[in-house]
Amino acid sequence: MAENEAEINHVTGKTLLEWEAHEYFHHEKGNDWYWWTGLVAVVLLGLAIYQGSFLFGVLVLVGWFTIVLYAVRPPRNLKFSLTERGVLVESTLYPWQSLKSFWIFYNPPLHKDLSLESKKAFVQFVKIPLGKMEPAKVREIVIKFLPEVEQEESLIDNLSHLAKF
Repeated sequence: MAENEAEINHVTGKTLLEWEAHEYFHHEKGNDWYWWTGLVAVVLLGLAIYQGSFLFGVLVLVGWFTIVLYAVRPPRNLKFSLTERGVLVESTLYPWQSLKSFWIFYNPPLHKDLSLESKKAFVQFVKIPLGKMEPAKVREIVIKFLPEVEQEESLIDNLSHLAKF
């Protein structure tokens, strides 16, 4: 274990700040939530049958199953670190050079997230939950490496908050 930790420190450099947090904010879902989710899936499945689209029907069923599966699964507790070379999420390093900017979304108790804008086309934003970490401490370190640029929450983020997912 210590050998693996030494290897990670060699790659990431000195750890400046670290914390643990749930991978996402878990909303408690009552029976109503599951009924509404099922109703939406049935309506979309009916639309797929009406249009004669087998592929759309399969997509609706797989999507509904995945949403319900993630809804009942409790979030994992992950380890996050700000290091000299980048942001470390568990064992994945996001180097400072591969990031454009950052913003901290602060809306307790729902979410406190560090949002990193990536230079990569496929992974445009990386959201990191702050958990119980003080956002000012995170900002104090990250601003040394990246510019702070205000970001808007995406439509998907807003819809997931609205749906309590």
